[in-house]
Amino acid sequence: MGPKFTSASEPGRGYHDIGGLDYGEVDPTITEVAPWEKLSIAIGNSMGGQGRKVINTDMGRRAREGMGEEMYNELAYFERTTESMKITLIEQGLFTEEELEERMQDIAKRISEVRGL
Repeated sequence: MGPKFTSASEPGRGYHDIGGLDYGEVDPTITEVAPWEKLSIAIGNSMGGQGRKVINTDMGRRAREGMGEEMYNELAYFERTTESMKITLIEQGLFTEEELEERMQDIAKRISEVRGL
């Protein structure tokens, strides 16, 4: 895990609010998007303003800010985005946590069967 990016020690700032703080240079050459991250973007777009309009930016932001400092700092950018999407879609009543977990287990089983594991 990399450095802990938090500003919770500064009055008036949440743990998620690191805007304007000096964390050094950002190297744009090391950013490579994994296939699952691209899929996360596509799902977010299909559920958000470019698609069904079931979720919006403010909902996602509220979910990210509400996940707590420990989880927020443990997850990478796309992991936080995906987790906040999950939280929001569950809150919207599209599925339950149990239904999602069951579906993920079904998918994992099918992948194992295809790979012969």
